Amino acid sequence: MKKESFSLFTILRNIVWFILALLVMLSVPTGWLYDLWAGEGTEQGQWPGVDVQRLQQQEDIETCFLSNTPVTVDDNELVACPLARLRDSEQAGVHMHHNSGVKRSVSVSEYIYADYPIPPLQRFVQGFVGGYYNRYHLLKLEDGSWLCVYFDDYLALTGADNYPTGYVRYTTTEERRMLNQMAEDYDVDSVYVLDMYRHGKVSWMLDVLLRLAVCVAVAVIVWGIKKAFKMQIPHP
Repeated sequence: MKKESFSLFTILRNIVWFILALLVMLSVPTGWLYDLWAGEGTEQGQWPGVDVQRLQQQEDIETCFLSNTPVTVDDNELVACPLARLRDSEQAGVHMHHNSGVKRSVSVSEYIYADYPIPPLQRFVQGFVGGYYNRYHLLKLEDGSWLCVYFDDYLALTGADNYPTGYVRYTTTEERRMLNQMAEDYDVDSVYVLDMYRHGKVSWMLDVLLRLAVCVAVAVIVWGIKKAFKMQIPHP
């Protein structure tokens, strides 16, 4: 009976560790780490300085686009969009790997889509792979209209008093298709998106290594604590 209980405990412990490792490898946001040295200024993805205007109404969107003006937005109501994009676009494509001597290919899409409105399961899937994808959002402007924004979405999790500097650009085909769906429920212009993400700040391969290093470090720390605890227990 004791052996069975121990085996069950071991199985449950291994399952918990496996889930935690998956969360670290796939879900835990690391964007905040790369933003520690983003600095302040007018470059896309930097923290806004005094020279960065605040976009507050829909009629200013086209003006900011035509003048290529660095802008940011005030914190306001956010609505998650049914579209997410790779943090590092270089990760998109077909990747080959060997598994037990068999060569296999894995295709990674630059965008992942969900139905609209977003079903709970698809929202969970997008969140589960959120370590490698950024979700788009609609942000409410001061005049009551909405603007599509793209930023490192750890800010949506932690909350942001200030959003990064960005530039208004034309939407891609995927973005426009998504916004045309949402335009039925929100007063949003499907032609423009405010891009505040610092493209190129994340290398997906280095990010994978960073996540692996975190897993190894945690395992070593836990092993060390466990060993120290055993040494303190007196032997009969």
